[in-house]
Amino acid sequence: MRKFLSICLSCAMLLSCVMPAAAEQAETVDIVKVEGGLVQGVDTEKEGVKLFKGVPFAADTSGENRWKAPQPVEPWEGVRLCDTWGDQVMQEPDLNPVGTFWGDEFYFDPAFTPEISENGLNLNVYTPAKTPEDNLPVLMFVHGGGNNHGHASEMEFYATELAAKGIIVVTVQYRVSTFGFMVNSQLAEENDGICGNYAMLDLIKALEWIHEYIAGFGGNPNEVTIAGQSAGAQNVTALLRSPLAKGLFNKAIVQSGFAGFLAEEGSKIFKDMETAKADGDQAILDAFGEMKTLEELRAMDPFEMMKTPAACGKGTVYSVLSMERQVLDGYVFTEESVDLNRDGALDGIDIIIGGTSDEITSLGGNPDGTMDMETFAKMMSIYGDHYKTAYDPADEQEAYRMQLRSNSEMTLGRYLVSAMYANKHNDTNVYTYYFSQKLPGRNEDFYGAFHSSELWYLFNSMRDVEGQREWTEGDHALADQMSSYVANFVKTGDPNGEGLPQWDKCTGENSASFMEWGSSKSECKTTTENAERFNLNMDYNLNAYGLTAEDLGYTR
Repeated sequence: MRKFLSICLSCAMLLSCVMPAAAEQAETVDIVKVEGGLVQGVDTEKEGVKLFKGVPFAADTSGENRWKAPQPVEPWEGVRLCDTWGDQVMQEPDLNPVGTFWGDEFYFDPAFTPEISENGLNLNVYTPAKTPEDNLPVLMFVHGGGNNHGHASEMEFYATELAAKGIIVVTVQYRVSTFGFMVNSQLAEENDGICGNYAMLDLIKALEWIHEYIAGFGGNPNEVTIAGQSAGAQNVTALLRSPLAKGLFNKAIVQSGFAGFLAEEGSKIFKDMETAKADGDQAILDAFGEMKTLEELRAMDPFEMMKTPAACGKGTVYSVLSMERQVLDGYVFTEESVDLNRDGALDGIDIIIGGTSDEITSLGGNPDGTMDMETFAKMMSIYGDHYKTAYDPADEQEAYRMQLRSNSEMTLGRYLVSAMYANKHNDTNVYTYYFSQKLPGRNEDFYGAFHSSELWYLFNSMRDVEGQREWTEGDHALADQMSSYVANFVKTGDPNGEGLPQWDKCTGENSASFMEWGSSKSECKTTTENAERFNLNMDYNLNAYGLTAEDLGYTR
């Protein structure tokens, strides 16, 4: 009996030593409950940052779920180890093979290229939180790709360094192209006149998932920033226009979306439903030579759709059916909600918006390209005769490159006018940027600060590995600064912080101030290096929106 009591006492003492450690372990973010079950993260090369790869936030979208709002996650048993990137959403494979500009830049490493399937509604969570009570702010990033390709696990989005600055980073996926935006009469009839915008419903579902579950990862569901680049930026701006997303985020970062927040008078933000249905019905006829039922369309193998020539003789069934834009459906988007010109439309949402200085060089530009002076004059005629001193090329090569650069200079003006207007007509703080850092190597004198190039810096994702560019100390230093601005903004709505050059809001009173990131430094400016071109583009954009400098309190 005494021996039995002694054993019991020893066990009790052992448990008293073990229990506190076990309790402490249970409070880490190692295993988290989400929709569908339990998930477990993995350690990363960055001490203190854990990564949960491929966490599903909605069900497989094939078969009956194709062209429907995202459905609930299918549950699993036990703990799901999230150590593998989730599948990409359905898209054409090998769009950017190695040997092409984009393939060599972002898609050369198979370790960052998951399989493609219709089971792609998943996300990745990078968290530096130690316990669920850390209450860290959250950044949800929406990838680009023209709304027809791309995924959340691309190497430039690898966010361990950014997360280590004290924020949780969530990179999300959404349906693209045919499967993300399809509209036709049958789909509308099936759903009380509403169809299309499935990509947007995916992103809203991801935001709802964050609101519901991010606390388990140590996040604060009431401090969520949405961010996106290129088509991702356009989709972020679309979320600003959706009543369904209201209250799910309070900050936004819009990178190289090419448009600001304003609409020119008489222009349409999105296609109306009746026009979209007619276009969708015609696309089915063009693709197949006859109308197909929804049952038949949902039964088709998507990869076969990509291989089968369209009946009209122009492309494949998939390409003819492809739609890549939102539609005004009265549900995801309403006539009122899409109008960001109205007073108060952006109340309570702080924003960063900007782009690069050489957006077009990588979007079809040719380092050996030339443009004859007659064509150059025709392209620049949008400015009237005022361009002739600001844009005065010496030869046909310079004319070609100058015309490409003018696109980014005009877009900067669009961002600045939008930001000044937004700051004046809303309870918000809008900051603008211009990224002009030339990336080292690979014909840097032509490509310069090309479309998407700032992603390496804002995520601080550049690595000294084979295949990536030969980054300089200046590149790494600028990446540290830029990612710090992002982290500060996610935390407070203000990008400024200790040790960083001051970044002023973009207001008329501040002379349309913007942050320029170039020559490996951060500098707040009120004009680019060519003031004449800058002023020409500002005047063009003010006129395009029917505004004057006085309307915005803008002084140069």
